[in-house]
Amino acid sequence: MTDVILKGEFHSSQADHLEELDLMEEGIDALVLEGKEGNAEYRATEGWFQQAVAGLFYVLGPLYISKEILVRFAKYQQAAVYFTRESDAEVLRNAPKLVQMFSAILYYLLLPGSIVAGVLKGYLWGTGILFISFVLPVLFIRVYNSRFNTTERNRDQVMAQKIEKATKTHQTVLAIVGDAHADGVIDALPEDVDVEYRPTKKSGLTTKELWRNVRNGFQVFSLLFTLYLVILWSVLNIVLPIIK
Repeated sequence: MTDVILKGEFHSSQADHLEELDLMEEGIDALVLEGKEGNAEYRATEGWFQQAVAGLFYVLGPLYISKEILVRFAKYQQAAVYFTRESDAEVLRNAPKLVQMFSAILYYLLLPGSIVAGVLKGYLWGTGILFISFVLPVLFIRVYNSRFNTTERNRDQVMAQKIEKATKTHQTVLAIVGDAHADGVIDALPEDVDVEYRPTKKSGLTTKELWRNVRNGFQVFSLLFTLYLVILWSVLNIVLPIIK
């Protein structure tokens, strides 16, 4: 029988990352990571989602801990590496058309709204709305796919299918998913799969962690504010004069 270690994590948690490395040191045959295997080829009607995802990860990049070292460690152990989706475009395409349209409308209302807010209310207002324009449409689709999508395209179901695929040819599988998906993935796995669940690592707020959070928060705000100023300047000095 294949042993599956399901590790729930917060994507920004150093404690979870260290535990994942410890689990890999025990030896695995396959590693399943929540995330994309490669870049997508977006259709013309999906450009808004590409922009929103790019903006979101550009801004929140400092908060995420890279999984590259885990992939390299797995390859060093000659373990197979699986990802839960081929590309980020799957997140959009797994949602119903109505959900896609609603999220697109949100994006196209909020993004120009950030420019208007910046002119009328100030740069901080505009920066905040720009951030919401990246987060809200993408988050709406992701939450729908995890909580309300009852088809085989449900995100937790898709992750479980990837894990089950790995168990067909490997004896020891380490699967790492976001904490919000862990329960759904466990429920979606077949009963004959032996799952050992490792929850997120709880760690007290040390001075080092506090400083890391402050530093990362400053990086996120700096990236977001700079991006907003670039967009605002481009609209006011390039786009509007061309339109006029």
